[in-house]
Amino acid sequence: MANSTLLFALAATVLALAAFSAQAHKPHKHHKQPPSSPAGAALPPEPYPGFYADAERCLSKLTEECGPEIFRGIFRDHDAISNKCCVELVALGRRCHRKILKATLTLPEVPKREKKEILRRDAKVWSQCVLVSDDLKHGHHLSPSL
Repeated sequence: MANSTLLFALAATVLALAAFSAQAHKPHKHHKQPPSSPAGAALPPEPYPGFYADAERCLSKLTEECGPEIFRGIFRDHDAISNKCCVELVALGRRCHRKILKATLTLPEVPKREKKEILRRDAKVWSQCVLVSDDLKHGHHLSPSL
């Protein structure tokens, strides 16, 4: 479980990761309960009061399908993001997306040496998803994923 939590540590905080892994097989589309941190996990101090609550609100807007998929696309460079999840990411908004990413990067499980590479991949994913979203809005047909 710890390894899968680390694999799912974007678009997400420890709070989000616990929700994704615990509720991955439930039939509802969005998270009904706020995520909770795994036993024994300590979150770093908030950059400002309410930061984690804001990140949770942002995470609650992602479906259980797309949250982990977006995360893998950013944190594991070779994983593709479907057009559907790209549209969901862009609809989430850059501000919410950056908040989730910032919360994730503050986790001690994310090595400092990898943060620069993660930020590079994040910028690439965001740009590609904006293009996909714009193309789909204008009726262009695309392959199913990036």
